Amino acid sequence: MKNVVGFKSRWIVLVGMVFLLPILGGCQDEELPEGEIRLSEIQDNPDYASLPLIGTQWKLIGFVDGRRERLRLTEPTNENSYTITFLTNGEFSGTTYANGMAGKYEASEIDSSLKILEFGLKSFAGEIHDSPMYTESLKNSSDFNLSPKGLALYYDSQKFMLFKPQ
Repeated sequence: MKNVVGFKSRWIVLVGMVFLLPILGGCQDEELPEGEIRLSEIQDNPDYASLPLIGTQWKLIGFVDGRRERLRLTEPTNENSYTITFLTNGEFSGTTYANGMAGKYEASEIDSSLKILEFGLKSFAGEIHDSPMYTESLKNSSDFNLSPKGLALYYDSQKFMLFKPQ
């Protein structure tokens, strides 16, 4: 009888360990693909939340997947690419990877809505890397949020572009 009880106890422990292994393995830090970081790695700056949407020149950091809390850094990065400035007259200007861009927008601080009404590029030369995604995401923007991380322009309920002031 003692052997049967001892065998059952060991068996229960062994089965329990087998079920715990996936849980313990899931607690390890997952390695991210190249060019992708956790959103928490973006340093907060409390001053960003009080910056005005209009009149500030914004520089794209990357594209955020809010469900996964991950940010894919913009490729390539240089000082003059992927910028936008919203002007007081309802127009905006900025740059893609290789071109200037301009257009008209409508924004409301009351409900944090933002809509691109008109969008144009100065030329189509060299629109490579993240330029197509940047321009499409801008065209589909519906909301914005100013936070200590920067300016978020939402183009989907859980996806947004994250900008910092330049």
